[in-house]
Amino acid sequence: MTGCHRPRDHMADDALADFESRGYCVVAATDPATLDRIRAALRDLAYELVGAPHGSDDKVGADLDRLHQHVAPGEAATAFRLTLTKAMTERFDVGRDVFTAFEAPLARLVGVDVLAQRVPNVVFQPPGDPRPTELHRDAPANSPYEVVVWVPFVDCSGTKSMYLLDRAASHEVLAFHREHHDDPDGFRRLLDARAALMAVPYGSALLFWPGLFHGSLVNRETETRLSLNTRFKHLFAPLGMKDPFRYFRILHTSPLTRLGLAFEREEG
Repeated sequence: MTGCHRPRDHMADDALADFESRGYCVVAATDPATLDRIRAALRDLAYELVGAPHGSDDKVGADLDRLHQHVAPGEAATAFRLTLTKAMTERFDVGRDVFTAFEAPLARLVGVDVLAQRVPNVVFQPPGDPRPTELHRDAPANSPYEVVVWVPFVDCSGTKSMYLLDRAASHEVLAFHREHHDDPDGFRRLLDARAALMAVPYGSALLFWPGLFHGSLVNRETETRLSLNTRFKHLFAPLGMKDPFRYFRILHTSPLTRLGLAFEREEG
C-alpha cells in the first residue's frame, strides 16, 4: 500500500488528502508507547482468560499470533471474544488510549471536541474460522461524520487482514446492487475485482470512513488475527441513527466548548 507512510512533518497533511480522496489511509502511531501498553495489556488479559502462561515482554506479538492454540473454535471463540471485549472495556480506557496513540491524524480529522465509542469491538479470528465478517458499511446507521479506527495487534496482511473498497469502488458496488439486486453472481464478481486486502503492520492503524464497504475472509494464514475497531466523531457533527450518548461518550472538549456549555446551563 502507498499514500500514507510519509516523513513525520508531512504525514498529517498527506494522510488527510488520502483519507478524503480514497476514504481511508494507514497511519503509524504517533505515540507508539501507548499502543505497546494497550497490546501488552490485551495479551496479559487474554492469557489470563484462557488460563495459559504467556511469554516475556518481548514476546507479546508471538503470544497473540498463537492465541488460537488456547481457544476452541466455533461458539467458544465467539464467547472468548465477547468476554475479552467486556474485560478490556471494564479495566482500561481503551477509547482514550487509542485516540492518544494516533492523536496527530485523528485530531486533524475530528478536532478537539471528541466523542469516543463507549465499547470498542475486539475481533478474534483464528485460522480457518468459517464465520468471517460479511460485507457491510457502517453508514447510514452510523454518522458519515465519524472515523473508524482499525488497530491490529499483530501484523496483518492477506486473509489475516480485512478487505476494503475505496470511495469509488464502494459507490460502484452500491449502484450495481441497486440496479441488479437479483444478480448475486455479478455482484460477487464485482466485489472480488474491486475489494483490496489491507496490509497493516502492528504499530499502524487503518483509518476509514464509515461509508466504505468492508469485511473479512476466512483466515487462511497460520496465525491469529486479533484487532480492535472503534469510532470517533466531533461532538457537534451531524448524528447518524444511533443515540449519540448511548453509543458514544465525551472524550475531549476544548476550553471554549466547556465555557459555552457552562453558559447554557447557567442561562437555562
